[in-house]
Amino acid sequence: MLKSDEILEKLEPDSKDVFVEGLIDMYINRPDEMKNVCLADFVSLYNISKKKTGYIEIIENSDDEDVIDNEIDEKSVALKMKNGKGWIKKRTKKKIIRYRNFKLHQDPENYYREQLMLFLPWSKEEEDLIHINHEETFELHKDLIRQNRSEYVHREANEFEKAFEEQTERGNDDDIDDTNVEYDQDKNEFLIYEIGNNEGDIFVEMGLNTRTEKVEHFNVPKIIPDTEYQEMMRSLNNNQRRYTLNVMNLIKNGDKQFFHFINGGAGVGKSTLIKAVYQSILRFYNSLPGSNPETIRTAICAPTGKAAALIGGMTLHSFLSLPVNQCKHKLVKLDSDISNRIGVKLKDLQLLIIDEISMVGFTMFQHVDARVQQIMKSKKPFGGVSVIVLGDFNQLRPVGDKYIFQFNNSYNALVDNPLWSLFELFELTEIMRQKDDKAFAIALSNIAKGMMTLEDINLLKPRIVSNENLETMGDAIRVFRSNAEVDAYNTKVLASLNTEGAIANAYDFCIGDGLASIREKVLNNVKNLKTTETYGLPLKIDLKVGAKYMMTVNIDTEDGLVNGACGKLIMIDYGKLQKTNETVPCRLWIKFNEEKTGRKTRANFQNVMRNRNIDLSLTPVEPVTRQINTRSTNFKVERKQFPVVPCEAMTIYKSQGGTYEKVVVNLKKGMTRSELYVSCSRATKSSGLYLIGDFVPPKPPERNDAVATMFKSMRSERMLKFSLEFPEES
Repeated sequence: MLKSDEILEKLEPDSKDVFVEGLIDMYINRPDEMKNVCLADFVSLYNISKKKTGYIEIIENSDDEDVIDNEIDEKSVALKMKNGKGWIKKRTKKKIIRYRNFKLHQDPENYYREQLMLFLPWSKEEEDLIHINHEETFELHKDLIRQNRSEYVHREANEFEKAFEEQTERGNDDDIDDTNVEYDQDKNEFLIYEIGNNEGDIFVEMGLNTRTEKVEHFNVPKIIPDTEYQEMMRSLNNNQRRYTLNVMNLIKNGDKQFFHFINGGAGVGKSTLIKAVYQSILRFYNSLPGSNPETIRTAICAPTGKAAALIGGMTLHSFLSLPVNQCKHKLVKLDSDISNRIGVKLKDLQLLIIDEISMVGFTMFQHVDARVQQIMKSKKPFGGVSVIVLGDFNQLRPVGDKYIFQFNNSYNALVDNPLWSLFELFELTEIMRQKDDKAFAIALSNIAKGMMTLEDINLLKPRIVSNENLETMGDAIRVFRSNAEVDAYNTKVLASLNTEGAIANAYDFCIGDGLASIREKVLNNVKNLKTTETYGLPLKIDLKVGAKYMMTVNIDTEDGLVNGACGKLIMIDYGKLQKTNETVPCRLWIKFNEEKTGRKTRANFQNVMRNRNIDLSLTPVEPVTRQINTRSTNFKVERKQFPVVPCEAMTIYKSQGGTYEKVVVNLKKGMTRSELYVSCSRATKSSGLYLIGDFVPPKPPERNDAVATMFKSMRSERMLKFSLEFPEES
């Protein structure tokens, strides 16, 4: 990073000293007296200043072995850096260091690299950290690494919270003045827990980006206990059981690639069928001699984080390393190294299951096919991997794309695309909900078909209420047709709350070289982008304790912290900006609607929560950083912001894929059949559905309706025929 213009003007014209030194540079240039200090201790225990004022100087780079590390514990001692650019002084208060904290089972290479970099003293990056076998080096020095690391593992939770409790002033009289520290980088201005300067933000400089792609970690559901499996299989209806047994027959024979489309509306048990098929396949492969339970033979995916979390799978984007927001562009091939690494993990993949297929458009489906071909190194459709897709095409069509079964141009709009023509249709029609909910599920199904009966209408009309009667429905989600209606309602509710509040402003920074005027223009342009263009990170968030908020970014699909996860904001933690000392929100505590959402994250913060008497059902949410696409060729913009937006209301489209105990649907003239179906089916029970306005039963689809035409074709030509016969069929 370049030094400030003010400093650059003072340099000699031919000076090459134009870059700000980072923590790593400073660590490498520590004096020999500190050769046994690891990077974690260097950041946590020492301050670096340009000036020595008021301190005794130790002999620079002494060769005297009697000068040991303990001597620099004295408050009056400062050591000169090897490059002569600063002085090192022991702090009176330890900084809290933040690092990526890779997990051994998820990313072993980066785990070992991080452990060596942080907790084993080193001097030359290439020799000591890069051109080595990280695992072997870790094993060689594991006792020292664990000894150095134990200090942080045992105290980090308590120290984090002391930062909040003490609210100490920045620095101390006998500390070296932090205003002289050179690593006060613009990029790191928005630090979490910058209270009393008690945090060292080192993970960015280590090259361990917080957004590292987990190209070698695949979230796949684990095998369930036998009793749970047996109970699930007994609960299947006839159609579900027949389908599961036939898929198992295909898997066991293993000589034929197959493509199935399982169609079904609300309440017919699609999610249960996915689980039954996957768990049956898992048990079969695990029973084979010499099988490895870690081998990935079947994958479960969905187009959105919310849908993936519900089935315990991954998003298609993360599983196949597909670029986000690139549906309209040609798919860029993966780097060969990444492709090979993924290929090694997926070399035994036999079956890909995709849920919520109606949300996958034509272009994205082509991308999935192309990516699997690249990874499997096969030109066969989907690289030779069998595919099962499930969904309900009566829901809303994909945004910005054609239906999956159409070509992405008007010329071929009425013709099946070649990929979709491979699929055979299997339909689930039996409602699997309890008796009280069965009538509601049937009514929803008939809304989707545009064939409501008088019984259906009589069930839903009593759900019409007035706005006045909704005052007691504080926990209900409001569903509107347009973004404008959603924004207006959210603003109204937040303004009415007389609770603690704050504004969370995004922090945008440029990466790249170029004129300052262009940099400023790029940053200003980003401020005008919609949230959909900034990867879900708003420019400004109005935070109010007691209000509902929704995640806008997939943070951890396995943990349920995904785009669309909703909850109530219970508490706000604050920190200070490094440069301005301004107090800003730095952590949100949210009680999510689903207890399982954030369970893993809560476990990681358990000590913190107990020390501060925080409700153990709350989940911490912190700012994330995402790179925003700009038209500039010289600059990239990164935004740091909380991945949430107010969620007292949401659009019909945003609600798709989620269910809620209480839903208020604002009925508007001109609502389509799909909009009415999706909005009403967000309620889990009829008693939790509230309608405002006039309920008008939708009409059946037109004869040339794309979805109706597709089903007519598949039902006449491509219905799935089972390979196994059953007694009731003969």
